[in-house]
Amino acid sequence: KANDRFHKLLEPSSIGKVRTRNRMVKTASTMGYVDEGGYVNEKCKVFYEALAKGGVGLIIVESTAFDYPLGVLPYAELRIDDDRFIPGFSALTEVIHKHGCPTFLQLPHAGPWYQQRLLSETDTGFSASRLQPVAASSLTGSKLLEQERFQELRELTIPEIAEIVDKFVRAAERAQEAGFDGVELNADSSHLINTFLSRAYNKRRDAYGCGGLYTRARFAVEIINETKNRIGPDFPISVLMTGLEVGLEDGITIEEAQDFARIFQEAGADAIQVRPFFHGDDYPEGDLPEQLFDPERVKPWPKDLDGARWGAGSHVPLAAAIKRVVSIPVITVGRLDPELGEKILKMGQADFIGLTRRLLADPELPNKVASGNLEDIAPCTACLHCISAFHIPEPV
Repeated sequence: KANDRFHKLLEPSSIGKVRTRNRMVKTASTMGYVDEGGYVNEKCKVFYEALAKGGVGLIIVESTAFDYPLGVLPYAELRIDDDRFIPGFSALTEVIHKHGCPTFLQLPHAGPWYQQRLLSETDTGFSASRLQPVAASSLTGSKLLEQERFQELRELTIPEIAEIVDKFVRAAERAQEAGFDGVELNADSSHLINTFLSRAYNKRRDAYGCGGLYTRARFAVEIINETKNRIGPDFPISVLMTGLEVGLEDGITIEEAQDFARIFQEAGADAIQVRPFFHGDDYPEGDLPEQLFDPERVKPWPKDLDGARWGAGSHVPLAAAIKRVVSIPVITVGRLDPELGEKILKMGQADFIGLTRRLLADPELPNKVASGNLEDIAPCTACLHCISAFHIPEPV
């Protein structure tokens, strides 16, 4: 029986006070199903309803900007920086909840990823200096800017940091009002919060500076603390974080990631999703494990990750390392499938299995696993046709 074979994967679980119907999570990935101005459109609702109907345990809705324009990533992105976006999200959570599925909303801040040129024809009401991408430090003259192909960055002032903390909390309040069951704080992959955590980016000498782990984590901790203070302890916050920065001098190490995870838990985080991030031309598709771990393209494989299955499950050692030091649930990702997911859960290496492309190939995958109809699952072949649209950018 499927329930015997996939006992752990199909087992209900919890993130904070939110009960999930199984341990499969649709992780946040931008689909581009958005109307002009950042509004939820009909395609967005149909897409997420199909996932909810398909039986996944938790849906984390794609990255949604809470700080316009500097927080907007360089592709079609939903927005929640104003109350006018609440009705669209209310309609979205309604169709998700109709099928018994809880849902979180991911809140990222673009930071260095913000591209001023994308808004050159838009009247934002900001001066050119205010539209310059922001980070923990300016990194003027640093090789890092050239390596990452970022524009010149502007260092945030302390009042600006406080302003962004407030914007995040207000976005979380709107998410709660719209019916979301929780939010995910994106502190990963060279987004703004990550630039404070990483010694490669953070060269500050103040209370948010590179003097120690707690000062580097202060920005994220303030967001978590203030959200819990204003919304209440029962509204979950999951943190998406980088567990290892590969190819980056002074990048985050696994040991540092463990310390950050402990700090986030102490601050009130209810779950951790962890993955590596890869920098430089040696890792052209670092977020796609099956390409990263192609031995014909990248040698040697990063020693701290698992290359035994050509990338499938490659990120699991990071989740296992984080799980050893926290008591809150840990979500792992990286070319996973039901069989590998069940094995990871049984070995105690993670608490939730993150899926994206396999659910794009077949939103009914969880239901088919539960019913034992594995042969009916439409396979994901990792052809990248779906994600290639994202880089144009076009809707997936």
